[in-house]
Amino acid sequence: MFRIKQDFINQYRMEANTTIACLKELTDESLDQAVSELDRTLGEVAWHVVQSVGGFADKAGIKVDGTTFGAPMPETVKDIVEAAETIYNNTLAAYDSSLTDEALIELVDFFGMNMPKGHLLYSMIAHQAHHRGQMTVLMRQADLKVPPIYGPSRDTE
Repeated sequence: MFRIKQDFINQYRMEANTTIACLKELTDESLDQAVSELDRTLGEVAWHVVQSVGGFADKAGIKVDGTTFGAPMPETVKDIVEAAETIYNNTLAAYDSSLTDEALIELVDFFGMNMPKGHLLYSMIAHQAHHRGQMTVLMRQADLKVPPIYGPSRDTE
């Protein structure tokens, strides 16, 4: 759980940059990569990660311009990356301007569960990491390079 705004901002910035680095390795052809017909495609997972950032902000009571929660997935990697950059920059600015250390202990409703805002924001970071893990498996299956995430990948050694 985050208790200090700047700790969250620093982690958020790092996670956003890492997710965008993954997105930039995708190709339009790879967006259809899936483990099976029952699972999300690489494009669907990538878009879910991007648009959920706005959803978490909304649940934290932070209003952000330019988020696309619930919007259909763009058809190209270029459009996904552009949307991601806009969403991450807008949410970062909104958090930086409106979040306080004191606000991190305020309770918020997250789908029927009351939790401190700092825990919700930690959950958003964990949510991104979880889905980036899925993305990297699908990226390997699509024969794409995987950028460094929490250390080097075999593609960066």
